[in-house]
Amino acid sequence: MSEVTVEPLVGPYSLGEGPHWDCASQKLYFVDILAQKVLRFDPVTGTVTSVLVENGPVGFVIPVEGSTNKFVVGSGIDVMLFSWNSEKDLAKCIPQILTTADCKRTEIRWNDGKVDSSGRLWAGTMGSEKNGDIPFDAGSFYSMGDDLLLKKQISPVSISNGLAWNPDNDIFYYIDSFTYQVVAYDYNCQTGTISNKKIVFDLKKNNIPGLPDGMTIDTDGNLWVAVFNGGCVLNINPRTGELLRFVKINGANNITSVAFGGPNLDILYVTTATVQLNENQLKEQPYAGYLFAIKGLGVRGFPANSVKLPNKLT
Repeated sequence: MSEVTVEPLVGPYSLGEGPHWDCASQKLYFVDILAQKVLRFDPVTGTVTSVLVENGPVGFVIPVEGSTNKFVVGSGIDVMLFSWNSEKDLAKCIPQILTTADCKRTEIRWNDGKVDSSGRLWAGTMGSEKNGDIPFDAGSFYSMGDDLLLKKQISPVSISNGLAWNPDNDIFYYIDSFTYQVVAYDYNCQTGTISNKKIVFDLKKNNIPGLPDGMTIDTDGNLWVAVFNGGCVLNINPRTGELLRFVKINGANNITSVAFGGPNLDILYVTTATVQLNENQLKEQPYAGYLFAIKGLGVRGFPANSVKLPNKLT
């Protein structure tokens, strides 16, 4: 196996999150939640372009299937559609609201989201941080099909985070960060239903400090989990509960999410954050808030799915 390298690429961002490798454009999309920005990283040129979403904090961004310039975002409590020529910076976009979660609960926001093999969006909400604290059990986890209706799948949740589906597409993995656990559900891709929850990994029981955050899966069926306030990425076999590898991210402690990308889908892109860090901690963590690339892991991921929308919207 080749040597594993961990390289800071661009930054810093206040709360980098939601990396999504777009195979069509060979670019990485991600968000800065608190800056309300969608960003696109070009690994060939090293440049980043961005667009501001004025609606509220941006939890995720996913390209729309069959389009080169349309994207779905979770912003504030809304799921929104917007157009963007991502080759250029855009001072602000003019989004269209597709649906709204818990419309009377303005103290929540969308967090992590991904799309399954059928084009359904899966995403969850969390309570907004107040005075450094995030409320327990203020959010929910939803799916959204091309009817644009939100179906509540899990409720309540505290910080809806990592999502992944196994290679056979019959197991769904999920993280609610405050549980310190990765859980698995039986998954039916035809009906979009989940059932039979079980715990596959517990950070506290494995004496791993920090919160499990974003997550992805490789083609061997093993999970890669970002650890917020843990300065690392965990590689877990969810079938056995074994911790396979512990990849340290030097210079950043708040690791937020991970996604495989690159021409061969063998580069693990990692987002991080500067939130909750004081001045001394920022000096000790010179790459806090940076986007990283981990190479040489010897594994690869799956192409990320784009969201399917009704023809009238695309």
